[in-house]
Amino acid sequence: MNVLSLFDGMSCGQIALNRIGIKDYKYYASEIKKHAIKCTQHNYPDTIQIGNVTKVHYKDGILYTENGEFEVGKIDLLLGGSPCQDFSILKVNGKGLEGDKSKLFYEYLRILKEVNPKFFLLENVKMKTESKKQLDEYLKTEGKLINSNLVSYQNRPRFYWSNIHFDIPKDKNVNFQDYKETENLDKYMLNKTPSRIRMWSDGAGRNEIGSCANVTNSEKIYCITRKQDRCPNAGLVAYKDFCRYLTRKELEQGQTVPVGYTDCVSYNQAQDLLGDGWTVDVIAHILRGGIIE
Repeated sequence: MNVLSLFDGMSCGQIALNRIGIKDYKYYASEIKKHAIKCTQHNYPDTIQIGNVTKVHYKDGILYTENGEFEVGKIDLLLGGSPCQDFSILKVNGKGLEGDKSKLFYEYLRILKEVNPKFFLLENVKMKTESKKQLDEYLKTEGKLINSNLVSYQNRPRFYWSNIHFDIPKDKNVNFQDYKETENLDKYMLNKTPSRIRMWSDGAGRNEIGSCANVTNSEKIYCITRKQDRCPNAGLVAYKDFCRYLTRKELEQGQTVPVGYTDCVSYNQAQDLLGDGWTVDVIAHILRGGIIE
């Protein structure tokens, strides 16, 4: 199997393939973020990094990239999660497909047409109805909304487009309290600066501007973002006389990424990668319905 992953990040698609038992493949990853590539190569050293997506082209079985030409033959699976900043319903003035980041969707669409793979999968944020309809039309399939909270303890609604038939996963009733860490937490404790005191808001925050949700006793955390030291974030946990961020392990498990997967990068870099990444068990659920069957 030949797999081409665009905007690959830390290769959550590759984790999903392994999770459903697919290990005999070549994986070509288009990514430019250095610590994402570092994390991928640490965990999957056979990954073939091909560089910037805007310089990727495919014709007559040859993949042309800034890192060289590859005689790949048929591409069986095309994966991608194009940048979403201008799509997000949380961004009031988002420009949708015309935004500087989100227009990279057109690169995915271009390569999809060039490659014509047996299977494709695209992930993106919950977005405005107008933008959703545009993507449905371009991809000739209706994107389905899945909240990661069905398979994890993270609330993360995302749309998924694929020519693989898949149903919405059954609720596994995963509870954050069963995974919450209790030891070696001092390094995750917030300093009592004015901004962080506002973030905690005496534990009364609700993920609004200026304050973050208190998930100390919650079954679910909020959507994992690229930075925990911001509002909103995935949530804060009461600790000693103040509060703490979610740990690296809690963030990994919230995205159903193997524990320790991001150990090769700093905590701040891990937040960035996990916030940009996919909930692996959702991807595995979708791929399982087509590739295995």
